[in-house]
Amino acid sequence: MGTAATLPRGAMLARKVREQPRRLIPLGVLAVALLAWAGYHAWVDRQPYTWAGTVEARDIAVGSRVGGRVKEVLVREGERVEPGQPLVMLEAGDLPAQRLQAEGQLLQAEAALDKLRGTGHTRGTGSLAEQVARARAELTAAQVALDKAELDARRASTLFQQQVNTRAELDTAEAALRQARAQRDARRSNLQELAQGTDADVRAQQGLVEAARGRLEAIDVALGELTIRAPVAARVESLDLRPGDLLPANATSATLVEDDQLYVRIYVPETHLGNLRPGSELPVRVDSFPGRTFTGVVENIASQGEYTPRNLQTPDERASQVFATRIGLRADGLNLLRAGMAAYVTVPR
Repeated sequence: MGTAATLPRGAMLARKVREQPRRLIPLGVLAVALLAWAGYHAWVDRQPYTWAGTVEARDIAVGSRVGGRVKEVLVREGERVEPGQPLVMLEAGDLPAQRLQAEGQLLQAEAALDKLRGTGHTRGTGSLAEQVARARAELTAAQVALDKAELDARRASTLFQQQVNTRAELDTAEAALRQARAQRDARRSNLQELAQGTDADVRAQQGLVEAARGRLEAIDVALGELTIRAPVAARVESLDLRPGDLLPANATSATLVEDDQLYVRIYVPETHLGNLRPGSELPVRVDSFPGRTFTGVVENIASQGEYTPRNLQTPDERASQVFATRIGLRADGLNLLRAGMAAYVTVPR
């Protein structure tokens, strides 16, 4: 017979009561695991996003548009400079001589223009304006002579018809009329030629004056380019020049960093773009200062998406469309942070 048959009924009930909790233990463990899993995911869903980026600064490459031999280097790497402060001075070379030549050409062009306008001292035939005035007076005299010749010719014709004058006298009067008319026409043509040429010549000479003045101003600009200056307040990042070095035109002589314009550039996935608002403040951390946060402000979110740069994310995320976001750093980090530091921006959900 089985053991259960030999046990009293009460003992069997007690044994079942003891075995029932043992069967409930796996169910309890499963329930606790489910609760822990749900709690963990709820906690993860409440955690802020963290995107990695790099501290960047706006840099300025300064140089000279004319180039030349370095005469003097006035600053060192790491120094702070103010707007307009000289950084490097170049030798003038032949620019002063070119300026003297250009100045002389300008004076010559202005003198010629004054002569055309009749405002300068003239010799010989005088200025063009004086020639025009003289031609106009000669035309007036020629017209008076023509009028007299016409009267003489009419009188001679009348006297010839009255048989007072001879045919020879009439021919002489008519010849004098033709000569006076020819002289009048010649004087008129000369005046027209001079008058028409006056305005054109003046404009042409005015163009020569402006060209000479432009050359002189260009040389003055080149002389100003011999001193390379800082355009804004910045810090000298690199300057590897020595007196005697040859600096080509438009070459970079120094690199300045606007370290009061630090920012962090991050790439935000399209699905999380709604968590950012321009002007909102965000905490920024860097590895160089563990446990410390710096204040960042969302300055700009790109209006056009792009693919994630390959050096920032995993291969699976490279195909995701992201938006470049600029996080400007405020005063609490400007004196401590440097361009190139790895940074982490925390964005609440």
